[in-house]
Amino acid sequence: MTASSGESAAASCARWRHLAELTLERLPLPYWAVALALGGVVLTEQAMEQALLSEVSRLFTPGNLALRLALPALTVYMLLALRTLKRSALPQLAQLRPAVQIDDAAYDTAVQRIVQTGRRVEGVILLLALAMVVAWFVLLRLPYPMMATLRLPADLPRALLTIVAYTIFAWAGLALVWSTVRFGWGLGHLASQPLAINTLDPNDVLPFGRLSLRHSLTVAVTILLFVILLGAPGDVLEYTVLVVASLASLSALIFPLQGVHRQMSQARGRVTARISQELAGCQSRLMECGEVSNETLQELSERTEKLIGLRATVYRSPTWPFRNASAALRVLLAAMSPLLYFVLNELVRTYMLPLLGVR
Repeated sequence: MTASSGESAAASCARWRHLAELTLERLPLPYWAVALALGGVVLTEQAMEQALLSEVSRLFTPGNLALRLALPALTVYMLLALRTLKRSALPQLAQLRPAVQIDDAAYDTAVQRIVQTGRRVEGVILLLALAMVVAWFVLLRLPYPMMATLRLPADLPRALLTIVAYTIFAWAGLALVWSTVRFGWGLGHLASQPLAINTLDPNDVLPFGRLSLRHSLTVAVTILLFVILLGAPGDVLEYTVLVVASLASLSALIFPLQGVHRQMSQARGRVTARISQELAGCQSRLMECGEVSNETLQELSERTEKLIGLRATVYRSPTWPFRNASAALRVLLAAMSPLLYFVLNELVRTYMLPLLGVR
């Protein structure tokens, strides 16, 4: 990238930055401090649950501490991932601009579609999270999600703390789900636009792969944290949820790239068809000669050898926006990391630990 294009990319990022801004970023505190503060509210509520169950001092036993830190840690992660997903996409979208053959206004709209969560949408998500929590604890009188023996306490301060904390957690989760779905849909729409594809050098469209990988990893790491912090699934329903969530992570990687994959495949097909025409021309020239001179044979031999070598190079070129096949394999493994983690963990627990005498 030249200096001028680098300046243009920086200017584009600056112009789009407000699109990726969240309501929490308007508060007079650093975003990370706001995320930690909201996680602290959830942690306070978890300590209150422990106090309702037994002595607060038992919060610091290893088993209880890991359980009680799960929701606060997930809340902080989801809030930070929400911002990172949007902000980290802007430089990649700026690098991608020359490859997408649409006008600037249409491209700005595509960027908005990918990274923006409107204030109204954030408000609707907050109200939906509040409604879900109120329905769970107040209307249905269901127990605490991780404490089947406890229900919403009667005293108002503890009840309000419960409602607020679980609303924060639900809002963070729903906002992340909404943003990832919108991100993937917007990226898929952008990938379906006319693209300038260089079959021999896919560098211009590689940002598509990096954007889709960020999208998929956001989903994968969230699932992985749930599995690590809350424990492995224990029944058929939990196993099903893990498998479906892992497939969702893989889908988040593949589906947004269908458009660019199709265009890369078509571009490679056009190039190989052109090479085939040239090879057919070499054959026709050979067959049309009554007597083939050594000079003609030498020329045709060299040309044919170069064309066949070029065709082999083209056949090795990727049709997905990743540098090569090994890079694509690494990306697939990353997208499937929650399921792979669970499978490896179960193999170790079932087969390896008994061999070592560990129960």
